[in-house]
Order: sequence, then C-alpha cells, then structure tokens
Amino acid sequence: MSFLRPDEAAELAGLSKRAIYRAIQRGDLRAVRLCSRLRISREDFDAWVASSAVRFEVPPEIRLPNAPPARGSFRKLLGEGEGRAAT
Repeated sequence: MSFLRPDEAAELAGLSKRAIYRAIQRGDLRAVRLCSRLRISREDFDAWVASSAVRFEVPPEIRLPNAPPARGSFRKLLGEGEGRAAT
C-alpha cells in the first residue's frame, strides 16, 4: 500500500493543500495519522477522485411552436385594419 502526503495529493488533484486538508476535515477524503503525520492511501485518494465525478447533462433543446403564416397586411395582423371604414 502506498501513501501520499497532503502536498502530493494536492499536486495530483491540482488543488491547494488547504483544499486537501478541508476534504479530510469534512470526511470526504480518508486519511490516517502515522507518527503524527497525515497520510492518504493512494486507493482512498483514487476513490475520492472517482466519487467526485460530475455528470454533465445537456439540457433538452427548447423548441418554440411554429407560428401560423401571416396573411394580409401588417395592420390587419395587428388588428388595426378591422372595423375601420375606408376614408
């Protein structure tokens, strides 16, 4: 079994040492204390990374209903042409 120091885990994950310590403190990342030093097993580190995977879902495409084709003039379409007497 191989162990990582917190700074090595941070380097591998592309995170700060503080982020690693916080993950340990929250209980997200398992660590052991050997001779007063924190160590993270490589297996626990790999499991932590795998459990943090994000599933990206593409939102469904929004489709607007097709508008009926316009007939006649623009004024008629707006309702201005209705009920008016020709001058």
